[in-house]
Amino acid sequence: MIQIKDNLIPKDIVKACAIALDKSAFNYGWPSNINVPFGHWNFDITRTSQYNPTDVATKLPKEFKAMWDLVNKEFFKGQALLTRCYANKHTFGTEGYVHTDSERKEDQTVVVYLNEEWNYEWGGETMFYEKGEAIRAVVPKMGRVASFPGNIPHCAKALSRLCPKVRTTLMFKVTIDPKAIYDSEQLLVEFLKEIGADKKPHKNGTLLDHLLRVYHLLKSIGANDILALAGGLHSVYSTNTYKLSCLSYTSDRIHETFGPEVDRIVRLFCTIDRPKCLEVPNETLTELDLFLLRCIECANLHDQDELNETDYPNLYKFSMEVRNKNKG
Repeated sequence: MIQIKDNLIPKDIVKACAIALDKSAFNYGWPSNINVPFGHWNFDITRTSQYNPTDVATKLPKEFKAMWDLVNKEFFKGQALLTRCYANKHTFGTEGYVHTDSERKEDQTVVVYLNEEWNYEWGGETMFYEKGEAIRAVVPKMGRVASFPGNIPHCAKALSRLCPKVRTTLMFKVTIDPKAIYDSEQLLVEFLKEIGADKKPHKNGTLLDHLLRVYHLLKSIGANDILALAGGLHSVYSTNTYKLSCLSYTSDRIHETFGPEVDRIVRLFCTIDRPKCLEVPNETLTELDLFLLRCIECANLHDQDELNETDYPNLYKFSMEVRNKNKG
């Protein structure tokens, strides 16, 4: 069901979020539909993948957290998990393309419109479709909130030549009791709970939360189960920077549950001098292992908001190349 609410969020909170986004570094080329080679401006706030099943509300800056708390209470009785949050900007000449946000029936999308001024003649409506017909149009009025199931086809319509503004929207991607998308994901979740990863603290939530996000980030770039599972287990033996191990290095449990190659990659990741030897390779790793471990490290750093061009120029470049190749 599509729900539209005005005056839900106090104007000072809406304006605070809009001001924060005006100071943020948006990137151009974010696709609304991955099958269409055109994009728009985007700022990814939580840096999570499409099917992340963990709550990342702790990643929100305070302005956005205040807005999220109101949205969660109003639409979901405070019971929803925030799985993604990002902002989009559309200028004249950019537009959205019809798409759905999720295949999981548990997933919802909430859009908050942030333009202080908007004229309906400027275009930019959010259009919703059913069985090939338009069923609703939402004008991007300031502070208006639209909530809808993630599997409803929709798009942001193009701005007209008359529009002197940049259309700005804030997206909260939400889920309630999400089900696993992949068979390997379900196996991974059960295993991580068995070894106590849900009891180990990490930067944003538990170690289990972090490992699941890394797994999904790798899946989002087309990783096979071996690489994605290795990423989802990358620190269970502990690493040179994360010391809270879930398994003894002498344990055979990963080998027995996921196979020898997953175990080999995880053990290698846990014993190397990372990220140093992945940022500046020392020729001790094979070309294949360097690629695999870099993929895991980039997902690991990305989830912790630490992958940047200043600190890790080579890993950052590698990450961009892999993502661009996957888009192609």
